[in-house]
Amino acid sequence: MKRSRSAVIVALAAFALLGASVAGATTVQKFSLSDLAKKSETIAVARVDDVSSRWDDSHKEIYTYISLKVLDGVKGSRKNDVLTIRQIGGSAEGKISVVPGMPTFAKGEEVVVFLSPKDRAGYPWVMGLQQGKYTVSMDSNGFKQVRNDVDGLKTMSLGGAVDEAKPAPVQPLASFLEGIRTDLGAGAVQYQPTE
Repeated sequence: MKRSRSAVIVALAAFALLGASVAGATTVQKFSLSDLAKKSETIAVARVDDVSSRWDDSHKEIYTYISLKVLDGVKGSRKNDVLTIRQIGGSAEGKISVVPGMPTFAKGEEVVVFLSPKDRAGYPWVMGLQQGKYTVSMDSNGFKQVRNDVDGLKTMSLGGAVDEAKPAPVQPLASFLEGIRTDLGAGAVQYQPTE
């Protein structure tokens, strides 16, 4: 009896692993950094103050709510604003829901996020899944740097080609933000001749 039960457990585990490898990637539209900057309603350097998951009211989906304290508002936010984003997936009441390609957040981490307009429920989402979340860390000299992690994410170009997403190179936070601000400013500045 114990042997047959063990065999069933091993078979179920193998099936789960097979399913995980099949469902281990998500395909989304490919965004350049310039695309992310221009299409996002909000861009902010923020600290993750809270991460919590719960069932929706109909008990059909688990959502994770991430509370962010803005440290530097780049677009659509100001320093000290509190932003709450929502994304599908998480764990609640012993159940786990995983969406490959969805960014993860840890309480206390510093991030740069590119956020969509609010959805019908009143929450913004991270643009392009993992493409729209950069993690801030310190380099060996004590300077802040950013990187994004796009493991398991596939991107599709407008021409229809699907590629494995490649992480952006690690770069200094100050240069990263300056590039975004320059890119955003370039689209907004128009030459007005004087008479």
